[in-house]
Amino acid sequence: MDADDRALFDRLSQRVQALEDERAVHNTVTRYGFGVDSDDPDGTANLYAEDCVLDIDNVTFMHGRDQVREMVKGELHQAILPNCAHLMGPFAIEVDGDRAVATGYATVYVRHEGETRIWRQAFGRWQLERRDGRWQIVRRTSRAVGTVDAQRLINQGL
Repeated sequence: MDADDRALFDRLSQRVQALEDERAVHNTVTRYGFGVDSDDPDGTANLYAEDCVLDIDNVTFMHGRDQVREMVKGELHQAILPNCAHLMGPFAIEVDGDRAVATGYATVYVRHEGETRIWRQAFGRWQLERRDGRWQIVRRTSRAVGTVDAQRLINQGL
């Protein structure tokens, strides 16, 4: 292989890795919805880094996997099971080496008395890092749609 072929191979390898990373980040954030909807506290918590931070509307803060696990087990979440569906996305994903940011929507539908309605719709910014060979959520910021804070969150960069 000559130098030009090697350079082309290296560029293509980098592009493939970037696509694989973007797909893995997308899958991690999407699996959050599946985890909470299937009442899987451990699976949901394991998507997060041990030292993660969750900020929901500047009101609810969680620190660490144990608090994520307890959120899934908590009264508020248990009250909507099994009648909820977290639809995640679409997401714009930016990857920078071992760090990534996924920005997009989360819409939670809840079925009650035969009718399905939107329970919450929010804009989220999910910051992830590749740790121990997998993408883990290190910070999740969620803001209800219709707030100035949600608009600001949309415009934050990596």
